[in-house]
Amino acid sequence: MLEDIKKKAGIVGQSKVINEALDEAARIAETSSHVLILGEPGTEKKEFAKFIHLLSERASNSMTEFNCDIHYKFSKEVELFGHEKGVVKGSMSYRRPGLFESANMGSVFLESISQLSSGNIQKIKKAMVDGSVQRIGADMTEKIDTRVFLDIELDIRGKLVLPSLKKRFAKLDVVEIVIPPLRKRPEDIPSFCNKQLSSGAHERLYSYDWPGNIHQLLEVVRNSELFCLSETLHAEDLLLPHSDHFQDFYSALPEPEQGFDMPSFLSKVEKQLIIRAIYKAGFNLSEASRILGVSAKTVRKFWEEYGPD
Repeated sequence: MLEDIKKKAGIVGQSKVINEALDEAARIAETSSHVLILGEPGTEKKEFAKFIHLLSERASNSMTEFNCDIHYKFSKEVELFGHEKGVVKGSMSYRRPGLFESANMGSVFLESISQLSSGNIQKIKKAMVDGSVQRIGADMTEKIDTRVFLDIELDIRGKLVLPSLKKRFAKLDVVEIVIPPLRKRPEDIPSFCNKQLSSGAHERLYSYDWPGNIHQLLEVVRNSELFCLSETLHAEDLLLPHSDHFQDFYSALPEPEQGFDMPSFLSKVEKQLIIRAIYKAGFNLSEASRILGVSAKTVRKFWEEYGPD
């Protein structure tokens, strides 16, 4: 059952570290407490919230997600708490429930909560403490029963980005769970790849720090596999940022020995440079040609030969 829930929540991996985090999440699911989910950017915090929700007594109702870092048509206060008829300019002519009311008997995951105003955070605390929200323009509060998951960001040292944010919820009925970064569970990396990994690709992916964690890994894998024609990803196929251990170009060159195929090697280098330029240019072939200082015809010919169908 747990494996099915894990898959449904979108959590990938079988490492000891991730399984320990899942065990802790399963214990939290048995409680009714709100949850502070701590982790670096890109560490599956939303997926863990969904895992806990699906294991809880609220599983028959939905978990609603809200990204506090996105611009909405109306204010975030309107989106979260709703409004009465005619009190918000340009809004609907009827009263509108907010996210917390709409998620009654279910759960809410608030991503990037640090982007909310102090006033909105105070209203969220009230919803968590006494189970009530007040629409804009309303005289009365509305009772709700909504479990709240809060995204609390850590930096790459495992320290709170905004310590004061966590303190604001410290005295409430909350539990915490820390989601491990990818660099502490590198054995899970192959699980995110659709192709086989050569030993060189394996070593290079394992040795990289992954400051963007799983989100960054998925982007690298997706774009690397896009141009890889074989069923196996090799080290030279990986579109990793330049901050990895290949910073010094000359030290990365192979030592020429008997049997060294220079034309083949230079062809691979040229292919990688064109792929990286296309990737950097957002798949704009004309921009990629300007970055490389070559003709647009050269890049277009490459794209026709190696690009996706």
